[in-house]
Amino acid sequence: MTRRGSSRRNPAPRRPKAERVREILAAARGSFSEHGYQGASISTIARRAGVVEGTIYKHFRSKQDLLFRVIEEFYGPLIHDVETGVRGVRGAANRLRFIIGRHLRAFSADRGLCRLLLREIRPDGELYHSAIADLNRRYTRAVLQTLQEGIESGEFRPEIPPAIVRNLVYGAIEHVVWRFVFRGGRLDVDRTADDLTHAVVHGIVAPPPAARAQRAVDRLAARVAGLERRLGRARPHAS
Repeated sequence: MTRRGSSRRNPAPRRPKAERVREILAAARGSFSEHGYQGASISTIARRAGVVEGTIYKHFRSKQDLLFRVIEEFYGPLIHDVETGVRGVRGAANRLRFIIGRHLRAFSADRGLCRLLLREIRPDGELYHSAIADLNRRYTRAVLQTLQEGIESGEFRPEIPPAIVRNLVYGAIEHVVWRFVFRGGRLDVDRTADDLTHAVVHGIVAPPPAARAQRAVDRLAARVAGLERRLGRARPHAS
C-alpha cells in the first residue's frame, strides 16, 4: 500500500534502441537539410528528436559520425533502387536513362540534403570521408557497368573510357541541379534525364542527313514516352 497523499507514477516505458536511433537520424537529417552541417548543432538535433544531448552521444561518437550515418541512410535505398531496378531495363542506353532519372529524382526529392552534399560535404576533405567516398563509388558503379556492357554489345563506342563518361554524367547532373537546389524553381526530371542521356549517347557531332532524320524520330519518340510516363503518374488509380 502507498501512503495517503503520496503519488507514485509508473515511469514511461523506454523506447527500443533501434526506434530511438531512427528518431535521432530523422532529426539530424532534417537539421542538416535545413541548416547545413555547420549550422546544425547537437543541442538542436536533440531537441528535435525529443532527447537530451547525452542520448545522442550514447549512440553516435560525434556530430560527424551522425552526419555519416545520415548520408548512409540517404545512399542506402538509392543504391538498392538502382542496382535492382536497372536489371529490369533492356538496352544500355535505356539503363543509362534509368540511372540518370533516378539520380535526378533523388536530388529533387530532398533539396536540402542535396545542398548539403554539394556545398559542404563534397568540397571538404574531412567531411568527404572514406565511408562516404566508398558509398559514392558503389553508387556510381552501376553507370560504369552499364557503359561497359554497352561497349561489349556494340551499342557504345569503345575508345572513350567509361570512367570519363561517368564523370561527364554526374558532373552534368550536378551542374543542372545547382540552380534548382540553390535558387529554387522546378526541375523537370523526365525531360532533363532524356536530354542528358541523348547528349551522352549521341554526342554533339552532327550526323549525316539520313541519320539526322532518324535521330529526330528517336527524339520525338523519347518525348512521347516521357509524356506518357508523366501522364501515367498523374492519372489517379481506379478504385
